Amino acid sequence: MGLTNPFKKISPEELKTKLSMSEQRLTAREKELSKKRETARAKAKEALSEGNDREFRVASRRYSMVDGQVNTIGSMVEMAQSMTDVIEMQTGLKEVVEIGDNLGKWQKQLGFDTSKLEGAVTNIRTSMEKVNTATSMMTSSMDAAMTGGTELSELQDSLRSELLAELSTDTSSKDELSKKIESEMADSE
Repeated sequence: MGLTNPFKKISPEELKTKLSMSEQRLTAREKELSKKRETARAKAKEALSEGNDREFRVASRRYSMVDGQVNTIGSMVEMAQSMTDVIEMQTGLKEVVEIGDNLGKWQKQLGFDTSKLEGAVTNIRTSMEKVNTATSMMTSSMDAAMTGGTELSELQDSLRSELLAELSTDTSSKDELSKKIESEMADSE
């Protein structure tokens, strides 16, 4: 009677074609229902402006039902688009897996021991991490020694202020001593 098995395995290309056709049909239905929704909305608005409660209830109910259908169909269109994206990614992934499998076979044919190769790569990464850690520590130490950090800067600023205060007192004491010496020299002349 023409019945086909809905769970029969089909190729990704066939599935993409079926999804595309379904998406087009759903999109056409969505546009049709959107027009009906806008018509129902306009009738509800008109009935409300005329004060006709019964017509408003009928039109608003119709609007609500059609709006629900539009939203459902919109979700189905999005689902079909997502499924198409998944099929495309799956196709690309199959190629990558196949290439990876071939690379593994070729390595074995060339005599590479993949476990030794992986161990060597791990050792190299570990060494690089240790070198990077040591370099970071040395750089931090050099930066601290060169710039002093904030604590050193605060200490230096405090010391500068203290020494300037002392120097200004020393300068005033020297000025007084100089004036005394000058006055005594002037008296002795």
